[in-house]
Amino acid sequence: MRCDPPPGALSQLSKAQKKTFMHSQDIFVAGHFADAVGELRGLLAQVPLNTPAQTALAERAAEAAIEAGDQAYAISLLRPIEEHDGSDCLARTLLARADAETGQSAERDAELSALNAMHKQDPKSPAGKLDGFELEKHIFKGGGGIAIGYLMHPSGPHNTHLTAEIADASGNPLLMIELDSDDPDQVDFRQTHPDLAAKGDRRYSLDAFVSDKLLPDSKADHHKLIQFYDGMPSYDVVRERILAIANAMQTLPPGTLP
Repeated sequence: MRCDPPPGALSQLSKAQKKTFMHSQDIFVAGHFADAVGELRGLLAQVPLNTPAQTALAERAAEAAIEAGDQAYAISLLRPIEEHDGSDCLARTLLARADAETGQSAERDAELSALNAMHKQDPKSPAGKLDGFELEKHIFKGGGGIAIGYLMHPSGPHNTHLTAEIADASGNPLLMIELDSDDPDQVDFRQTHPDLAAKGDRRYSLDAFVSDKLLPDSKADHHKLIQFYDGMPSYDVVRERILAIANAMQTLPPGTLP
């Protein structure tokens, strides 16, 4: 679910620099993202531009900056990498996320278009091997948050294209939302919209899967259909509906659905 820098990208770092880098990754994993950015920023000042080490450090710093909420700094690190090497998979996925989280939809869509082209062009490349990546994450004021995942190709039994997980303040999943295109749904679609089906369009559905924490009754239906779309909906249309559901859940009593 991610495309990492090529092996050996950091081999030219000194022993002290490697130690600092490893510490930055430890504190990143611990959730101290701003501190990780600080350490990586210091390392970036020590390496030459447009080298594998500089690219790898910049991408790690950008990822930490995004998690810390400093998308502008992340973009400033990633744009030069993309301009230098348009096939850099990690730079493009991180740029797509930074653009998505700052509402830059045109820039986000340009990155997604480039990634999809790279994915189809060379299956053995980092982008070709990529199954999907985290496109957006938002933390709620009252705790908890939502993470939206973008899949590079339809996945699983429901032909899933997008996923969104809404979690509580402890990180427990409450609701999973998927943009699916189930094969059985295409039977009626071909009958009611033969013109669209002939063009290769499909019927899509936005589905919610409720966790046991939110709906403890094991006999209850944990699947809820939100709505159908005839033809692929735009990301912004689906995103707006998903975020509306997530925001509505913040004002409802615990254990209830919008």
